[in-house]
Amino acid sequence: MPSKTLHQRRATAQRGYGSKWQRARLIFLAQPGNQFCVKCQERGLLNPGTMHMDGSVETNPRRIGLVVDHIVPHRGDQRLFWDRSNWQPLCHDDHDIVKQREEHGREEQGNDITGRPTYADHPWNRRA
Repeated sequence: MPSKTLHQRRATAQRGYGSKWQRARLIFLAQPGNQFCVKCQERGLLNPGTMHMDGSVETNPRRIGLVVDHIVPHRGDQRLFWDRSNWQPLCHDDHDIVKQREEHGREEQGNDITGRPTYADHPWNRRA
């Protein structure tokens, strides 16, 4: 049987990201040291999730804020899923572009220095 496509994936609540996760992520992000994207901080940018990786302002309200990322992908392992030492705050760009590219082994080719795809038709280059 072929692997599931993005559109066939289970709903977020079915994958463990329900109300319990939402409460836990809010508590995590409220703790000292978790108010900025760790990857942006490594680049010298204090980003509370309101900017893009290049420092420009995020204008899409659905993409403002930080994502609690699993450093090591949990792949359904509940112990790893709830292990707070495996959590890190990331901006949407670092989570949705850089981290996903790393996890899926995608090539760097076709991306600029920040990791953003350079071709105009890519969804990340279409601003809402």
